[in-house]
Amino acid sequence: MSNICEVSHISFGYSPDKNILSDVSFEIKGGEIVGILGKNGCGKSTLLNIITGFLPEYSGSLIVKGKDIKCYSNKERACTMSYIQQNKIIVPNYYFVEDFIIEGRRPFRPFGFYTKEDYDLIDKVLDECNLQDYRKRFLKELSGGEVQRCIFARAIMKQSDFFLFDEPCSAMDIKYQKEFFSIANDVRQNLNAAILLTIHDINLAVNYCDRLIILNHGNIIYDGNAQSVTSDIISEAFDTIVSSKCNTKKHFYY
Repeated sequence: MSNICEVSHISFGYSPDKNILSDVSFEIKGGEIVGILGKNGCGKSTLLNIITGFLPEYSGSLIVKGKDIKCYSNKERACTMSYIQQNKIIVPNYYFVEDFIIEGRRPFRPFGFYTKEDYDLIDKVLDECNLQDYRKRFLKELSGGEVQRCIFARAIMKQSDFFLFDEPCSAMDIKYQKEFFSIANDVRQNLNAAILLTIHDINLAVNYCDRLIILNHGNIIYDGNAQSVTSDIISEAFDTIVSSKCNTKKHFYY
């Protein structure tokens, strides 16, 4: 299975005297969901912004689909990657759901002239995301979790094989968290896509990601199977004692 993304010895700092990331290296293949874990300020979002080309002043090498990210034009990046930043998407209230979602094809249709293939695709994506009943509703009528699903659907419209999400489940309740990962798993299988996401919820990460990359002070302290991560590693990353055993009177599993 070929690599979608190759990160080699990346270091970056917002000021010359302090690195946010130090000598970070890993590879991502098609067909895997990779979670990036770590406490606030450890460099998770910064790493995503480097991979997507928004922060070009780093040292090291970054190859996306066989090409240096610095050699991509803005349009090429928009067509190659689907990136959803944390709390950065402004959703206009006057949009119908289907009008918002089809704009995922805009990088391929610069003047907004959508084709029959685009409209056929939106039918398929609405089905995949359980949004057919919402297509003629205004976005302003939807709950936060439903809007998040629409944002994911718009990303899928690109039919990219590289998805990046910054804290996609941070504002979702249990139902929508499970729906997000169900859709992500379908996308991973249908498009043989690599999905890279930052996440704070340790249990979600362990249960739904194939692999975890754990950062601490800008360094990778774990890169491996999600089911194999230990409480000692999690404790080190979050600077607090973590146990994998349930020692409370009541615990809910979902």
